Amino acid sequence: MRAVVVGGGLAGMAAAFRLARETPQVTLFERRPFLGGRAFSFRDPDSGAIVDNGQHVLVGACRRLRAFLARIGSPSDAFARQPSLGIPILDGAGRAATLSAARLPAPLHLVPALLRYRHLGLRDRLAVARDAAALARLDDRAALEDVPLGEWLARRGVSPRAIERFWEPLVTPALNVRVAEANLPLSAFFLERALWGGPSEGALWLPRLGPSEAIGEPARRALEAAGVVVRSGERVDAIVVQDSRAVGVSLGGGEVVAADSVVSALPPRELDAALPGTHGFDRLGAAPIVNAFLWYDRAVADRPFAGTFGSPLQWVFDRERLLGARRSGGPCLGISLSAADEWIDLSKEEIAERLDEAVARVLPRRRGAKLRASAVVKEPRATFRAGPGCTRSRPGPRGPFEGLWLAGDWTDTGWPATMEGAVRSGEAAAAAALSGPSAASVSTRGSGR
Repeated sequence: MRAVVVGGGLAGMAAAFRLARETPQVTLFERRPFLGGRAFSFRDPDSGAIVDNGQHVLVGACRRLRAFLARIGSPSDAFARQPSLGIPILDGAGRAATLSAARLPAPLHLVPALLRYRHLGLRDRLAVARDAAALARLDDRAALEDVPLGEWLARRGVSPRAIERFWEPLVTPALNVRVAEANLPLSAFFLERALWGGPSEGALWLPRLGPSEAIGEPARRALEAAGVVVRSGERVDAIVVQDSRAVGVSLGGGEVVAADSVVSALPPRELDAALPGTHGFDRLGAAPIVNAFLWYDRAVADRPFAGTFGSPLQWVFDRERLLGARRSGGPCLGISLSAADEWIDLSKEEIAERLDEAVARVLPRRRGAKLRASAVVKEPRATFRAGPGCTRSRPGPRGPFEGLWLAGDWTDTGWPATMEGAVRSGEAAAAAALSGPSAASVSTRGSGR
């Protein structure tokens, strides 16, 4: 079977690996000169530092992603693994409280942390423990698909203070939407897997390399060693369909590459444009993420990372502590802004200025430091918009034409738009292609039976 994979992000790479185990002819097309999709990094032209297009953090529950990293030979020091969940949260004045797991069986491992969370009063702490446990244990989640998390919490009498100080710092970066519009089943899934699954499931894996070093570059070597033909820097303009069957792809230069099976790992809007007819994959909508990098003349952070509330910073990473001085370009803060609708249209200079002012309020050591340089990376369509009803618009691996299979973190993986979801989608699409009726008919023709 001749298989073509369109898109060299995590979903496309995972699909190509799975196909290559049983298919001798697999070709992967990626329009950019490098692999990794949205998980990529580059050298800042001014500082020479490594800049990510987004701050990529794993949790222990990302099992398929971790298996993928092992398969491609990702460097052993690519991520620093926490032994157990530990999340420092800073208020707008820099005062810290830590959500950390105790040495107790799940879900009791989080109860002491919630009860000691000093950013909330005792009544709110008890309510948070009650509501987080109830959300993680929800049975009929599909029936609540159209209920936003904010509404569900409001029905339970959750205070605005608890939403600001507990729910927003955790849910917003996980789903890339605010609590008020967050999809309730996806929020429940996140809490179940990442928080209530146990200390190791929620433990964070913090990057020590740029994602291109950790993922894209070793993946290319591993794919080629597995027999996959990697054609980067080549854009697929269209998926060729004949008699309601995908039969190959058409490239920007006019070349047509025939295939018995096509796996699309394109984002929804690009997939809509590549197919004949109207399919409406883009009805999911998109949510933006903005990442900023601020270089100072001295260290300004006291810890490797922290979440915040009462500040626009959301999540702050000490990149010099995580990546080392050579890769970080010296003292550098990475700031990740999820659900960044109010930021995406601002100039990069204004974003950096506003965030530096917020850093001075939250991190006292900033007040004696000088901002040397900044870089801002915008992703206007970073993820699908995980709002109420979004699950109904997430397709499974089977495409609208025979021989076409769909992958991407926006497809119906059960996960939010994460690297774990991307890997799972690629593996599912490849497995469907290998076992589906179109694959069976190709195999029969090829054997002469």
